[in-house]
Order: sequence, then C-alpha cells, then structure tokens
Amino acid sequence: MTDLVSSVVDRGVALVTLNRPERLNAVDREMGPQFDAVMAGLAADTAVRVVVLTGAGRAFCAGADMERLRDLRVSEGRSLNVPTPGEPDPLFDAIDAPPELRARYLLPMALPQPVIAAVNGACAGVGFLLACACDLRFASQSAVFAAAFSRIGLTAEGGLAWRLPQLIGEGASADLLFSGRKVAAPEALSLGLVKAVAPPEALMAETMAYARDLADKVSPRSLRVIKRQLRAARAQTPLEALALAHREVVASLASADFAEGLAAFLEHRPPHFPGGD
Repeated sequence: MTDLVSSVVDRGVALVTLNRPERLNAVDREMGPQFDAVMAGLAADTAVRVVVLTGAGRAFCAGADMERLRDLRVSEGRSLNVPTPGEPDPLFDAIDAPPELRARYLLPMALPQPVIAAVNGACAGVGFLLACACDLRFASQSAVFAAAFSRIGLTAEGGLAWRLPQLIGEGASADLLFSGRKVAAPEALSLGLVKAVAPPEALMAETMAYARDLADKVSPRSLRVIKRQLRAARAQTPLEALALAHREVVASLASADFAEGLAAFLEHRPPHFPGGD
C-alpha cells in the first residue's frame, strides 16, 4: 500500500508529509487512518521533540476528497472514517487526548510535542483546519488559505469555529468562515494566522531551521509542559492558570532538564537536555 502519509525523523525533528500530490493531498478514507497512525506513533516516541507537517507537491492539503464526499449519504450514516468527537477511542486514549481534542483534524493540538505546519500551497477545508490545529504555521508566498465549507453547503467542520478565533479573533474568523473566501499568504501574515512567509524554495529550509533550533536548544520537557499549559489555559481562570504555573515550575526545578540547563549556562556551553519527566 502506498504511504499516503510519510514520516521521517532526524535528530529529534519529525517531518510528516501528506502524500497524494495528484489530488492536492486531499484526504480520503485511506489517508485519514494513515494520518492517525503516524501521529499516534510520533506522540509515543520520546525521541521526537518537534513535528513538522507539510504536503507533497504544490499543495498542503486541499481538504476532503470531493469524489469521496460525492458518495456520502447522510441517511446511511456514512462518514470519512472520522472518530466521533469526545467518545472513547483507542487512538486518543493512547495519547491521553482531552475530550475537546478527540477529533482527527485536531490531532496536532493533542500531540505532546509542538507541531509546526509548513504550508506550501493550497490549504482549504479540512486542510485549513489541520493547519490551524498546529501550534505554529509557516507559509510559502504561494500559499492560499480557504475555510471553504460554506461555499459547498457545509458548516465549520471539526472544531474550526472554536479553534480559529483563538488564532485570529472572532471578527476575522466570522469573515473567513461566512465568506469561505481565499486568503493569500501576505494577508494570512497580517491576520496573525501564520508566523512567517517565505519564498517557495526557502519554505522548508526556514521551517526546519526553526524546528531544529527548538529540538537542539530548548528543553523537550519544557516544550511538552508549556504546550499543556497553553492548551489548559483556554478553559482556565487566571487563578487556575497561576496555580498550574506554580505546580509546574516546582516540578521543573526538580527536573534533569533544569539541572542540565543551569549547568550549561554556568559552564558557558550548549545544553544537552535528557528530556525526561
């Protein structure tokens, strides 16, 4: 079977590639479960410190495969093999995903490691949701984003109406979700949807350089804990966030990563973080 989702790990950085370039990496019933399996494997791999997600060819992900969507019949209760959000599921149980993140296209949020999207072209529909679920997004100058659901009679799928306002605010989210219009990379940058825009030929180098800096110079334990803090903060009061921050800093002070980070600072050398809890 063709690897519709590939993963290569190099010195702590995993590069995940959606690999249906002839269909602009549109998600079908075969690609979806492969994506689930790859992401679950990375979540369990303590050697992986950062994940980069991109698409093969000229697209990041054009959304769900329209040929597959054409075959769906609501009356038959058929779907694209997407796990039911919030329900018990071996995949999400294995990575200890909270109830609100138990949906396929929110998997990057559920991973313990930072996930960075390298958006190399078309990024639409569930592909747009997938990019939004990543912690950071880098975009090619040729990238085009579209939450195109409304233009084919669908609604904001898979938690996008919850996730997008976290990134760009309610007003801008309403615009993109109501209109389904295309957003070019410069506008995505101005909205705060992407961290940086690069020439097409430089996108992967810039994204991987950022990921490499995190993997080499930052405590992997700190990365995991900070991601948990950011995730928890969405439902916390300020007092609850402060209480969690206090517990985590106390635990950090007793960690091997802090001992190494402090020693490296005092000895004027690069740190070699062990990464354990």
